[in-house]
Amino acid sequence: MAKKKAFTPLLYLVSIVFLPWWISLLFQKSLESWVTNWWNTRQSETFLNDIEEKSILEKFIELEELLFLEEMIKEYSETHLQNLRIGIHKETIQLIKIQNEGRIHTICTSRQI
Repeated sequence: MAKKKAFTPLLYLVSIVFLPWWISLLFQKSLESWVTNWWNTRQSETFLNDIEEKSILEKFIELEELLFLEEMIKEYSETHLQNLRIGIHKETIQLIKIQNEGRIHTICTSRQI
């Protein structure tokens, strides 16, 4: 019983001295890791460094140029095909006229005979 009575004040002394220190240390470490984690994730989401920003801008400009080139090729193809169709149509009409003139000439000469 005497040992219990001697042990109790020692337990109180240890809990008064070390328990607040232990709680403070635990809270500080957990809070520090949480704040560090939060800060790092927020920073990476919102801010880019100069190198990343330049790289992204270069890729965006390249993409914009490719889209513009694709649009130009598409417009050129449509114009070129349309001109080709018009040329083929005109050439076909000329060939038909030449053939018709030959037939008309053949009919006229056969009537004269």
